[in-house]
Amino acid sequence: MKQNGNLNDFIAEYLGPLIRYDSEKGRQLLLTLKQYLTLCCSKQETASALFIVRQTLYHRLDKIEGLLGKDCLLPEKRVAIELALYAYEYMHGSLI
Repeated sequence: MKQNGNLNDFIAEYLGPLIRYDSEKGRQLLLTLKQYLTLCCSKQETASALFIVRQTLYHRLDKIEGLLGKDCLLPEKRVAIELALYAYEYMHGSLI
């Protein structure tokens, strides 16, 4: 997948809006999403791990939902998003 470009297409399909937003605005939505999913969607633990207040986390999660869609945490889409995050890290290095 890496050699024929399919991996980049997969990443772009599921994370493209976040990647563009982070690039344009200098934000950390990809990192926020990665931590949030890694910590089993615990808002308190995620805010603590990112050294931000929970209100900032809520704002970021709202922005992520706005960019990826309200269904982004439904099981079938969440699995694809998590796989795309791992693929992104494989291609570009660790987010954390």
